[in-house]
Amino acid sequence: MKSSNRAGKTLRISWFLLFALVFTAQVVPGIYENSPTDDEPIELTNGYFYWRGDVVTHNFHPPLPKMLQALPLRLKKLEDSTPPSFTENQLRAYHFLFVSNRKDFEWMTRCGRWVSLFFGIGIGLLLFFQTRRGNPVTAFAALGLWSFHPTLLAYSGLAMADITVSFFVLAAVLVFQRHLEKPGPRWALAAGSLAGLAACSKFSALALVPIFAALEVLQHFHKGNPGGNPVRIPWTTDWLYGTLGFFGVISLIYLPGTLFQTEHRFPMVYFLRGLKNMADYSDYHHPTYFLGRCSRQNHWLYFPVAFLLKNTIVFTLLVLIAVWEGLRKKTSYPAWMWVTPLAFSLAILPVQNLGVRYLLPAVPFLILMVSKAAGEGWEERKRAGKLLVAGLFLWNALSVLANGPDLIGYFNDLVPAEKKVYYLADSDLDMGQDVKRLALWGRQRGWKQVKLAQFGGALDPSFYGLACVPWTRKDLSGPQPGQVYAVNVTLFQTGPVFSPELLPIARSWASATPPTGRVGDSWIYFEMPGKTVPDPSPSLSSISIF
Repeated sequence: MKSSNRAGKTLRISWFLLFALVFTAQVVPGIYENSPTDDEPIELTNGYFYWRGDVVTHNFHPPLPKMLQALPLRLKKLEDSTPPSFTENQLRAYHFLFVSNRKDFEWMTRCGRWVSLFFGIGIGLLLFFQTRRGNPVTAFAALGLWSFHPTLLAYSGLAMADITVSFFVLAAVLVFQRHLEKPGPRWALAAGSLAGLAACSKFSALALVPIFAALEVLQHFHKGNPGGNPVRIPWTTDWLYGTLGFFGVISLIYLPGTLFQTEHRFPMVYFLRGLKNMADYSDYHHPTYFLGRCSRQNHWLYFPVAFLLKNTIVFTLLVLIAVWEGLRKKTSYPAWMWVTPLAFSLAILPVQNLGVRYLLPAVPFLILMVSKAAGEGWEERKRAGKLLVAGLFLWNALSVLANGPDLIGYFNDLVPAEKKVYYLADSDLDMGQDVKRLALWGRQRGWKQVKLAQFGGALDPSFYGLACVPWTRKDLSGPQPGQVYAVNVTLFQTGPVFSPELLPIARSWASATPPTGRVGDSWIYFEMPGKTVPDPSPSLSSISIF
């Protein structure tokens, strides 16, 4: 391979700031334009009450992301008294955001989303520091893929845990690798602490424990030192410090439970209780949707297919090329760079099929693999090859920009908008993010009232000033003249499994009739000409939210 005279340079921080600006510019519109999604009210409410010592409610989601996202809410005087009977997390969240603090619910949601954006930018910063020394092509490739990755962009604008856990998983692995290079208690303690922060973000981060063990074993038997002997690692001492950091951080974060809960249990008890509740919830077999079929069983092909559909064609192609280059020994990747995404992806396979976002912690490592392969192969390419690679990165950016700012429902360029509903559901397509857009579109179209069929989401359009009424039994026989009908796509996918009373609507004319138009990725609407006539038939339970 030809050596580059640019190799060995250190990229200036100003380049990262430029890409961070591009990243932020794509996320911020969604922060303001997306209506509250399914999980955000629960996360924000439980995060707010965490600061009053509540680590019990909805504890199968660890508290770190939601407590950070809710921290700005403590700066404003909010009405936080809830009736004693509101112990169920959804009921408490609805009352807290949309009843007690209805005039502030959008401000509250945005505050939590800005915290997620902070961690999304943090992922880019870690990627930059990992690649800034050496061939600048590597750094530019990493920053370019990070700043135009649809799922990273989508969840950096939502008050959820996915970006936070991705940040701490990346940070923990990078620090653990530093510990392997420079053994000692300092780096071991730091790696264990970061792993604890990751585990307090999402229980799936517990996969770091076997990942660390695998990296330690691989390093132990690696024979790359000058003497040709295996590298000696002080297993016992360093792992003791790492374990101390891991449990110490978890105990600190769950300490409010010990201090304020009436039973005053040891902090780790609350962590383990949440883990058990999460495992029990997984056994519940949450309804999932995959390739046109709703089921309570997971499919082993779900995450591979979701990865192919929800990433850009360019990113998927580059990942496959990077893996192929590694298998052919053309590019050499450090163990931590490929072990982590491989192990994490395998650990996720049996998890409920609720969205490609579960794979997000693996994405930064795939970006690093692609950027390393791009940097090493750049100088070997002729002018035409370099133009081709530049064109691929441009295509990647344009594909994402063309689908912004709402990237929750992003599918690659091979999937037509009207076909998305067949492949995936839930957080891959519709989380209630388009309710605000529907209300705005209705006002622009002059709708006086809309007959609504909705399943999921935190709100219905009436919160944004669009009058909506449920369907009636007469509507099942066909669209009535002078009416406007709006149906969200989740009602066709998983709605009838959750709420069987929605099945007649899901099987009605609305599922087979071409709509008048679409709003975002999650709503279709039908505008019927003619004069309205009285409809005395009974109403249906067609509006089911949160």
